[in-house]
Amino acid sequence: MTGKTAIDATLHPPRWAPSMLRWHHTQMSWLDSWKLAVQVVPRWIDRTIIDYYATQLPGRDDVIVARMPFARFVIIRSPELARHVLVSNQDNYRKGAEYDLLAVAFGRGLVTELDDARWAGNRRLVQPIFAKRNLDRFAGPMTQAACDAVERFRRIDAAGAPVDVAEEMNRLTLDIIARTMFGTDLSGPMSAVTLSRLIPYFGIGFVTNTSRPLRALSTLLLRYGPDSKRDSYFRLPMRIMRAASWVIATGAVRDLRHIERVVDQLIVDHRTGAITRNDNLLGLLIEARDPETGHGYSDLEIHDELMTFFGAGMETTATALAWVWKLLAEHRAVRDRLHDELDRVLGGRLPTADDVDRLPWTKAVVAETMRVYPPITGLARVAKNDDLLGDFPIKAGTTVTIFLNGLHHNSRVWDRPEVFDPTRFLDENLGRAQRHAALPFGAGKRMCVASGFATLTAVLVLATIAQRVDLDRIGDKPIKRQISFTGGPDGPIPMQPTFREQRLEATI
Repeated sequence: MTGKTAIDATLHPPRWAPSMLRWHHTQMSWLDSWKLAVQVVPRWIDRTIIDYYATQLPGRDDVIVARMPFARFVIIRSPELARHVLVSNQDNYRKGAEYDLLAVAFGRGLVTELDDARWAGNRRLVQPIFAKRNLDRFAGPMTQAACDAVERFRRIDAAGAPVDVAEEMNRLTLDIIARTMFGTDLSGPMSAVTLSRLIPYFGIGFVTNTSRPLRALSTLLLRYGPDSKRDSYFRLPMRIMRAASWVIATGAVRDLRHIERVVDQLIVDHRTGAITRNDNLLGLLIEARDPETGHGYSDLEIHDELMTFFGAGMETTATALAWVWKLLAEHRAVRDRLHDELDRVLGGRLPTADDVDRLPWTKAVVAETMRVYPPITGLARVAKNDDLLGDFPIKAGTTVTIFLNGLHHNSRVWDRPEVFDPTRFLDENLGRAQRHAALPFGAGKRMCVASGFATLTAVLVLATIAQRVDLDRIGDKPIKRQISFTGGPDGPIPMQPTFREQRLEATI
């Protein structure tokens, strides 16, 4: 028997059997495969499909081949295979047309740029901006924004209403991004808009795979253009999808256009000297120069990077923080230990960037939350050349989807993965296997450049707010996950605040 035949023989169901899902090595009959594929439909309707793929499909260390409209995807939930794609053989994999969906909102920033050369140049420009010396200066605005959020909780509570932490974390992260990115208050011009209404459409677009035919159409339209490298070549799929979005999500795109107008005006104000502050991300982007070429950003490139930081940064951090409060409300012992650490280390004062390493339990709470609810549900890569994932052959052009929720709930790596247990992320308990399996921001050269910014924000916000208020769930209605690239809460999370000075007074 040849090597190729031996490999083919391990694919279940066999290649000749019509099936939407196939497993490599894991024994699976044709009928069982179809049953599991059909069960995706109700999971989509009741918003549990992310957990279904992560924990209920068999063969979590195996390769799954999923057939979808216009394409075939290889899905992996194994940490070793994920690191092969993202790290050890990363040069063989590029981002695919699926990221055109995000480009509808974010433009061609670092997250959505598909051209490797353009991405590398922009990454060199942005990387120094997120160095620790720059991040530390943002700690003050972050904690002050968190204090203002607590005061907003007081006003909401005084009015007799519950605090919706999902909405409030979006407001808070908007405030933090405004202060650190733009050095100004955007609560007026931006208070009525949000990208959260647009996010679910990205999940729908990914599952229905609409990006691929639109990418093929745009490529065909520009095939005979004067310069295939011109900017319109890279932006046409985004423009086509945005035009479609005006029809199916008019309100969401209207919000998006409002945000873009505010961002563009701030760029103009910085360029013309109407705003002279440069101690913010916008000022740093304007001053940034490629250390190899001396090239600086154009206004369009700055616009795209700001929209990326605004959209992806705000949404992922807000999602993580919303899940933090839900989990702390459900695990009182974890919350009590958090209070003990904050009281002992901070003694009531505001945390600083230097305090982050002195708060191991607070950091562990954030890390474990991002394991249970990763702020990015999955990553897609396209093979440039033939490859092997273990012993499964990957042909050039194959899309490989790394399902982070599956990595983070892999029972081979994590003991009782369904349980929220921050002790996993204390240094004495965190082994090599766990470090390699926890990838909330990806890995390799394409790892999120702002991961340090997001983690700093989450730790400082948690430390600041948890010192001042307890948040307890109102009702027991299950909180489901949005089908989107962040997997955020699909609806409000109402909570009752108890301000800690009130709790202390009640015990006296």
